[in-house]
Amino acid sequence: MNEKQIKGVMVPVLTPLTPDENVDIPSLKRLVNYLIENGVHGIWAAGTNGEFASLSNEQQVTCIKTVVEATRGRVPVIGNISASSTKTSIAIGKAVAGMGLDGIAATPPYYYAHAQDEITDHFKYIKSSLDLPLWIYNIPSTVKTEVEPSTIVELAVTDTVTGIKDSSGAGEKLANLRILCELKSINLYRFIGTINRITTAGALGAHGVIPGLGNFVPKLASLGWEAGERYDTESMHKYDSMLTSATQISSL
Repeated sequence: MNEKQIKGVMVPVLTPLTPDENVDIPSLKRLVNYLIENGVHGIWAAGTNGEFASLSNEQQVTCIKTVVEATRGRVPVIGNISASSTKTSIAIGKAVAGMGLDGIAATPPYYYAHAQDEITDHFKYIKSSLDLPLWIYNIPSTVKTEVEPSTIVELAVTDTVTGIKDSSGAGEKLANLRILCELKSINLYRFIGTINRITTAGALGAHGVIPGLGNFVPKLASLGWEAGERYDTESMHKYDSMLTSATQISSL
């Protein structure tokens, strides 16, 4: 693991494809450089915005490898190894293990719903098989199963997981997780997948945000986060307005 501070705007980078649907490596490297040059604080590779579920395992690995190479250690990189089975996630994880990632991330196995004890076993098995910092990717809208705050804390207490990307949109559960971490003195990276709370996420107890919109306006996202860190309310309002406009434009 590279010793970098993991905080701020981590962009879930898109995966450009060639006309024959291979990973467009030169374009992906240009995009990574564009994001870093515009102030982002990290890259989330082969995530939902990178359409990992539509890629082959080999393409997912290529995407992560390309991002690491293009980043050249300038910002932290988390590689998403999510798959429909624990075994497949581990296989992808082993393929990226020696690339110099700052962490790997996984959802619960998707398609089938799972109980919380099954989710716990899933993450413990991944961690026991891979010597990398492991993040939970909580996105129940696509996975069917939500990783509950109590499960996250159980995994964090045993050093199974290092961080979480919470794309559930459940603000109360995020608050519950923050309180549980504070009560138990747990050091857990807490990032949220959000567009509308970029400037205020820090005040909610998050260490950062992972906004898909960051691919489109990385400078605005980074400046918005930094304004929130300074509690500069005038700038926060300005960037909130600009990010809302960017969201509307991107949806056209």
